[in-house]
Amino acid sequence: MNNDSVSTPTNELDAAVGVPLLGSLDRRRFLAISGVGATAIAATAYFRPSVFFGRASAAVTATAATTNNIIVNIFLRGAADGLSFLSPLNDSTYQTLRPGVAIPDASALAVNNQFGLHPGAVRIKALLDAGHGAFVPASGSPNNNRSHFSAQAMMDKGSSSDPTLSTGWLGRYFAATSGASEDALRGVSIGNGLQPSLRGSTAIATPNLQSLSLYSSGSGASSSQVQTALRAMYPAASTELLRTQGAAATDIVAEIGPIASGAAAPTGWPAGFGSALWPIAKLIAAGYPVEIATADLGGWDEHDAMGPATDPAGNQYKLVAGLDTALGAFFDYIGDAATRTTVIITTEFGRRIAINGSGGTDHGRGMVMMVLGAGVNPGVHGTWPGLTDTDNGDVKVVNDFRKVYAEVLGRRMRPTNLASVFPGFDTSESNWLGVTTA
Repeated sequence: MNNDSVSTPTNELDAAVGVPLLGSLDRRRFLAISGVGATAIAATAYFRPSVFFGRASAAVTATAATTNNIIVNIFLRGAADGLSFLSPLNDSTYQTLRPGVAIPDASALAVNNQFGLHPGAVRIKALLDAGHGAFVPASGSPNNNRSHFSAQAMMDKGSSSDPTLSTGWLGRYFAATSGASEDALRGVSIGNGLQPSLRGSTAIATPNLQSLSLYSSGSGASSSQVQTALRAMYPAASTELLRTQGAAATDIVAEIGPIASGAAAPTGWPAGFGSALWPIAKLIAAGYPVEIATADLGGWDEHDAMGPATDPAGNQYKLVAGLDTALGAFFDYIGDAATRTTVIITTEFGRRIAINGSGGTDHGRGMVMMVLGAGVNPGVHGTWPGLTDTDNGDVKVVNDFRKVYAEVLGRRMRPTNLASVFPGFDTSESNWLGVTTA
């Protein structure tokens, strides 16, 4: 359950607990069969130690005013091609440098008279038409770093260069706004680990909701029976960390229990990235106090064979359409909660303007950020430098990614000192891009 937990030998717990577990099943047999021991409670879910030792710094004495709004932060790992999401219309440079890959003007889903969306982005286009889609081309970090690892780290930290930062931008937002009584489900990261943007927070990381359901393989015990056994076991542990971890983890499991064990996606739910958005959609629709949720989608490092933009069997088309379909299902499922949910989509950097000899695109600079859902000022925002004034053949970065992050936090979420979330950056409203409504 928790990689930071302090392991307590099974025999210590066995000797300390003076009550039988699960009826006639003795403690040692229960532990042996179930695999549930001192360091494993909720299968693969990960709870940070700060969840158990207070959810706010000592300086925070009360919860900041809540807005009831939600941010879903989606990171496209691998450097998604911005010019495949949002293409310039009537641009001969674009068409010339991308033969066979460029989106034909006639096939683009018009955003305005200057830009069009990929033909596979039909649900994103519907959000735009409904007034819920904003796009920022030529965005990114001012740091010209084309290493996936380093560029992603900067984006997740919300910094362009500070090597001393060990926390993420969402983690610092949590630290600045959390009170002593925050629910542990305020932050949820879906995937095989905590999204780095949430480092420094009390967010829970889990690959799926089923991982937040206790089970005892081989004994036939139910989740509630395992909870009862563990609640009897952990108070007798010799270390405070283990006692508090056990109590808090079982509390969280009990809270989410009503939907965790039977939380399989409905028939027809999209595969692929849909599996990451499903737990978030389920929690939001069920009314859990999620404020920040994160998910990653990899596979965007297309150095070869991107395929024609109009071919549903093409690699790039399948990536765009897969994301688009998952987003559509997500917004459909959360229902009325869509009126308070804002999705941010970003990537570490864009791709080069010209295709390479393998029919793909190499690491570039400017990318496209998308802000979808509630509170969005629809359309294209920021400065567009065009495709002739370039950064050595790449789209220039002229719209700092932190402007988008800061604006969404500043307009949609709890009041906070944004300068503490993005140290060394001008977070004033005059520096925002207008992607959200006032």
